[in-house]
Amino acid sequence: MYVTRVQLRNIKGFGGRRAADLILPGRSGWTVLAGRNSSGKSTVLQAIALALGGPAVARALVSDFTGWISTGFKKGEVEVHVVSDPVHDGFTGSGNKPQGEISLGLQWTSPDVDRHAPRPVMRALGTGKSGPRGPWVENPIGWFCAGYGPFRRLTGGSSEAQRLMLNQGPSGRLATLFHEDASLAEGVAWLIDLRLRAFEEGRKHSAAAVLLDQVLSLLQDGLLPDRYQIKRVSADGLWVIEDGSRGPGFPLKEMSDGYRTVAALVLDIVRQLHGAYGSLTTSPTASRGTAILNPGVVLIDEVDAHLHVTWQRKIGDWMQEHFPNIQFIVTSHSPYICQSADEGGLIRLPGADERQPPEVVDGDLYRRVVYGSGDDAVLSELFGLETPYSSRAEQQRRRLVALERKVYAEAATAEEIAEYQELSGLLTSSLESRVAEVSARLEQER
Repeated sequence: MYVTRVQLRNIKGFGGRRAADLILPGRSGWTVLAGRNSSGKSTVLQAIALALGGPAVARALVSDFTGWISTGFKKGEVEVHVVSDPVHDGFTGSGNKPQGEISLGLQWTSPDVDRHAPRPVMRALGTGKSGPRGPWVENPIGWFCAGYGPFRRLTGGSSEAQRLMLNQGPSGRLATLFHEDASLAEGVAWLIDLRLRAFEEGRKHSAAAVLLDQVLSLLQDGLLPDRYQIKRVSADGLWVIEDGSRGPGFPLKEMSDGYRTVAALVLDIVRQLHGAYGSLTTSPTASRGTAILNPGVVLIDEVDAHLHVTWQRKIGDWMQEHFPNIQFIVTSHSPYICQSADEGGLIRLPGADERQPPEVVDGDLYRRVVYGSGDDAVLSELFGLETPYSSRAEQQRRRLVALERKVYAEAATAEEIAEYQELSGLLTSSLESRVAEVSARLEQER
C-alpha cells in the first residue's frame, strides 16, 4: 500500500483556506513535511494514520475527538487515497477487487449538529467503500502501516499504552504516534525471544535463527555512527561494540538517547513488518548488509529528534536503502532531513498565522534544498529563517557594515578603522554572507 493523496477539510488547524489537498508520489521513498511549530505536522500524520486504520482503529487510538473539528465548522473530514500492492494487499469477502486508487475517509460531526452526542461523532466517509474489505478489516491482508511519535523510548510507558503496543493489528503499529508514554520495548523483547527460540531449536538454520540473523545483519549495516556497531543480543538486550575493540561491548540501553531511539525505531519497524506479513523478504545491500523488501507506509513524527546533524544527513538515505519498498512520510525541523526528500515529496506547511494551504514545493525550491547547503535550506521560504547567525553576531555585523561604509568613503577615524579591522577578523563568514553584507552597504549608499 502506498499513499497518493491526502485531504484534510476542517480538521484542527486545516480549516477554510488552510484545508489541505496534497498529491504524494504514491510509491516507496522519503516524503518530508516541514514547517514551524504549530503548523500542523503532527496533525497531518495522525489524520493519515486514522484514515488508513479505519473507524475501529481510530476509536482504539483516540478516546475523545473533541478539538479535532476546526473552530467555526460543523464537520471535519480526512480522506486518504491509496494504491494497493497487487502481491501483498488483499481484499476479503465477495466481489471484484477495486482497480486503481481507493479512497479511505473519516468524518467527524460537531455535537451542535447531532444534539444527542456530547462529543463529535465519527463516521466513515461514503467514498471509503473498499475500506471494510481491505485495510479496515480486523486482521488486514497486507495493507501495512506503522506510525511513530517523537518520544521513541526503549523502556517505560503506561500500562494502557503498552497494552495497545502489544496489539498485533494496526492499532498496535500506530500507538506511539498518539500516546507519548508508549515505549518500543517490545522490539528488544522480541529479539530476546528469537534468541531463546533459536537456542531451544538447536539448529543453525532454524526459522528463529535465520530471522535473528536477518535482523542483526540489518542493524549492523552502518546504522549507528561514530564507529559503533550493534554486535549481539543477549538475555539482557542488545549489545554494542566499537570498531576494533575485542571486549564484550556494553548494553545499548547505556548509550545516549540518539543511539537508543534510532535502534528502537528500526527494530520496531522490522518487528511490525514480520508480524504483518509472517516473514521477511530480504536482499543484500551494496555493503553486504540486509535490506527488508516488504512494502507499506511508515509515518514518523520528528524523525530528527535526538539526532546529531551528521546523523540527520544520513538517516533518510539509510532508511531508503534498507527498506526500499517502504513509503516513509516524516515530519522534521531539520534541513538535513529534507535533503533526502524525493522529488514531489517535500511539503511546506504554512505557519498557524498564514491563511494558505500546505503545498508540495516547486522544482526550484526543491533543488535549492536538496542540492544546496544546509544554510541554503534554512534561509529558503521552506523554513523562513531570516539569518543563520546569533543575535550577538547580527549586532556586530550591522556595526561592521556601518564601519565599512565609512572606510570606503574615507570618512572613518583611526579608532573606527581599528574597530573595522578587528571586526573583520572576528566575523569570518562565507562568500554568500559577505555578498549580502556588501549589498547592504551599497544599498545604504544609494
